[in-house]
Amino acid sequence: MNQRPKDWFRIAFFVLTPLIGIVGTAAYAWTHGVRWWQPTLFLVTYALVGVSVTAGYHRLFAHRSYECNPIIQAFYLFFGAMALQNSILNWASDHRTHHRHVDHDWDPYNIQRGGWWAHILWIFYKNPSNRTFDDIPDLQKNPLVRLQDRFATSIGIVGGLGLPTLVGWAFGDPLGGLLWGGFLRVVVIHHTTFFVNSIAHLYGSRPYTEANSARDNAWVALVTNGEGYHNFHHRFPTDFRNGLRWYQWDPSKWWIRGLETVGLARRLRRTPALVIERSRLQTAMERAKRLPEPSPVREAIRVHLDETEQSIVGYSLRTPGVDHEIAGQNLYVPAIRAPVPGMLDSLDEELEVVVAKDGAPRWAPGNAQQHRY
Repeated sequence: MNQRPKDWFRIAFFVLTPLIGIVGTAAYAWTHGVRWWQPTLFLVTYALVGVSVTAGYHRLFAHRSYECNPIIQAFYLFFGAMALQNSILNWASDHRTHHRHVDHDWDPYNIQRGGWWAHILWIFYKNPSNRTFDDIPDLQKNPLVRLQDRFATSIGIVGGLGLPTLVGWAFGDPLGGLLWGGFLRVVVIHHTTFFVNSIAHLYGSRPYTEANSARDNAWVALVTNGEGYHNFHHRFPTDFRNGLRWYQWDPSKWWIRGLETVGLARRLRRTPALVIERSRLQTAMERAKRLPEPSPVREAIRVHLDETEQSIVGYSLRTPGVDHEIAGQNLYVPAIRAPVPGMLDSLDEELEVVVAKDGAPRWAPGNAQQHRY
């Protein structure tokens, strides 16, 4: 049982905003029609606020997966506050705690307490009055972050609701602007973000680790700027990418790469391809242990896993002066983009892994997709 008192203001806010944002906007559209600028306003504010949450709040501030110009930081902090998901100090502290204690009692949105708890119910309780942010000293040193913490609520209300109203006023319909660019956008941003905490811990695949409940879910990625590849993210949290492969929907990754191209971002953290491959093979090996003896599939995985380990060691020995740091569960090697040797790709030419709905693995030869990074 949660011992913290309920926050009735938050409860009222999260109950009323969907009624106003969804029901109110639908009723207003029915009675007044839809003008071209209204869905456009929704999409533009959704994009600006959404990328500020995913590429800013999450990948920059919470995980330090890259560095960027202060102008971009200010952009993230302003539009991120318009999401009305609290200040970045609160958001990042909760999120880092989630990663440290995922699926355990200290996890703020622990999926083991149920999907609804992870999705929204955890927000309905007050934070401790003596809460400190000692777990995020790097963010406390940032003057822009401290400034946003003081004014996050004001920015969220004045910017998140006031600016769309002004746009609507410019088109002769302030209420339409408030509904489309304000309340509807707030609700959609809220619940798509919350999908990562709930759906992406319940449904999907776990190709990189089975040590926690996080799953890769392409449908969640589609509505969250790429955040749905959550199994990869929990295994390699400091990587600026969530969707690893070129065809995986991850606009946040493309946005960050674009910033790097124009000189507004730097030191993008990329987990070496060999380390990623090792995790994929280790996970496959754990599943293969359930197969009956003798198992040529398990032996094939073991051989490729040994070759991967040897390649990692060999690369390190051949590359003097490279600093290796352990970041969470990551082996992070700065500035290395090691190619995956062809011998590692051959595993997928020999076998296909199919996980049954009951979680039991089935293994069949042939026609598997190439795993290139």
